[in-house]
Amino acid sequence: MKNILFLSAFFLFYGIQEMQAQQIVFDRGLRVGELTVFPEVTNPNNYYYLPDKASVATNANGKPMFSFIKYVRNTDTGDGGASTITESNEAGGVVHVLVNLSVPEDMRKNAEREVQRINSAARLMGPIMYKSGKVAIISSVVGADGEMTKKVVGIGPAPILDGEKAALSVLLTKQGADILWATFQTPTPDFSFSFEMDARGYLSPKSVKIEADFEQIYSHKGIEIAARTPVLAAEIKADFDELTNTGAIKVEQIGEDADLNKLKETAYNQLVNLMFDRVGGQGVPELSQLLGTNNQPSMLDRATTMLTTARQEARDENTRLATEARTNRDYERRIRAESRTAMDSFYRAHNIPYTFPPLTAADTAAPQVERVPIPGFAVAASFQLKEVRRKGKYTIDLNKYTEDMRTFVFSESVGNVKQKCEECFVRINLDDPLYKQREVHAKLVGVNANDFETYVNNVEIVLRKKHQNGQETVRNIIIDRKKFNNDGNDFTMIYGWQGDDNRKKWLSFDFKTKWTFNNGSQVETEWASQEFAAINLVPPLVKRDIYVELDPEFAQNENLRAVEIKIFNNSVLGREEVKTVSLKTADNILSKSVEVIMPQNIEDYQYEVVLFPKGKSPVKMSKKNSNYGSIYLDSI
Repeated sequence: MKNILFLSAFFLFYGIQEMQAQQIVFDRGLRVGELTVFPEVTNPNNYYYLPDKASVATNANGKPMFSFIKYVRNTDTGDGGASTITESNEAGGVVHVLVNLSVPEDMRKNAEREVQRINSAARLMGPIMYKSGKVAIISSVVGADGEMTKKVVGIGPAPILDGEKAALSVLLTKQGADILWATFQTPTPDFSFSFEMDARGYLSPKSVKIEADFEQIYSHKGIEIAARTPVLAAEIKADFDELTNTGAIKVEQIGEDADLNKLKETAYNQLVNLMFDRVGGQGVPELSQLLGTNNQPSMLDRATTMLTTARQEARDENTRLATEARTNRDYERRIRAESRTAMDSFYRAHNIPYTFPPLTAADTAAPQVERVPIPGFAVAASFQLKEVRRKGKYTIDLNKYTEDMRTFVFSESVGNVKQKCEECFVRINLDDPLYKQREVHAKLVGVNANDFETYVNNVEIVLRKKHQNGQETVRNIIIDRKKFNNDGNDFTMIYGWQGDDNRKKWLSFDFKTKWTFNNGSQVETEWASQEFAAINLVPPLVKRDIYVELDPEFAQNENLRAVEIKIFNNSVLGREEVKTVSLKTADNILSKSVEVIMPQNIEDYQYEVVLFPKGKSPVKMSKKNSNYGSIYLDSI
């Protein structure tokens, strides 16, 4: 038997069996009260709401749980000039804040009442569980034209929240720290967090097919750049838009009821998962990547450009919609006026008494226009092209419930935090003798509290400082679920000054980690050295999902009632892991994801397929090797 299976493989970090809960339908969302809710695929009376209400947490004294440290280290410019006053470029900042990402109970109850007016049997089951997230810090600066311009000054990971609070910690470049510090010196600081939270759900069946030609896509200039340097998700989308215009990505639609923009977004998501890896496993660039090089704008500058472009496109679209609405309104008024004139002439000619009703407020009111929201940010996730390149053509058939990843964007304005907490803002010179105690802050990137139940047992961090007088300081922290929650994902280790006359050398230290998993396995890293006081600990195993898809025509032709696919992964922790995906034709959910553990830069796995025809014995296919991004079952 010949099997052409096509599995859209984007593997995730921890291995739970098949995702059963929260099979929400993205394109059937409702706005009820101040919340957006989505129904389930299998039970449309069950709704889940989007937790998009963010606020800065406060402590027992009512102070905001917020800190902004702006730092500098004295350096020798080495320019040999006559100037006695120079400026150090070794500077930056760290913003750390605890945020609430929760919906108030009165808002939730109001949304439930509103959705029950639409569907009397509706139940609000709870919040949507995010898969991952990014956060950007946005402020305003005066542009070259004298106008205030939104600027992205920092990008960092947004942890998936467990409970009401989670820590956000973002490193800033020197310019970003300067901009942010300046805005807080004003009475009304322009400073906000823009969240980009990813959630998984489904699209309802559409009579649409999308075809992508990999050869043409890889030859695009923007895609070629991604092989050498990280690119933003917004830049990939712009490249895909160009490829759609040139025919490299084709959309074939039957009927006119589908939202093509949303359908293209679905196709783009699947192509990104096939062709790209998230930088650092989470899509959050390191500070060095944000800075860029002399030959290329920094990622923060590129993110700002994408933000400006997206905001202008939204304004232009709103102008177009308003013009279209006025044109339609004027046309309707002209037709009504001509109709009244014709009717008036008819009644007069036949001596029929008649009085026209007076014009109402609706007749004279300005037209209602559904405006496109001005985006708060360009998509912050960063990607790099995979080494393994795809070949041929890729077809996406949306005539079934299709699994999709959607990014939800919302913002929280911090306001004038400085008025409430002057001590939250600190400027330090790392070469000042006053600061002879070195604080090193560590945080886990891409790990949330739930991971300590399903995957990670604990993480141990060991810090070693070799002092210049020959002595050695060793510090260690063991992070489990309790400590993760109590410390808000901000873990501090301290070492002092012991004969460290070379101040720059004093900043350098060594560290290593040991990750212990719930199955008893351990992964220990090698010693690493760095000078920065913030350690971002990325797990040694990256998140990848294996996305399984069954062609509906193939299922119908073979009279299948179900398909079972087993994924065999031998590349993790020296043992074989098996994950199973079952697709049943009765519910028309013919695509699902399964989460497995994969080391970075390894995509090899095996799969085995069993077909279950109606009224016949199961057909088991031979086990196959693959490292391809997708397997799509469409023939025997």
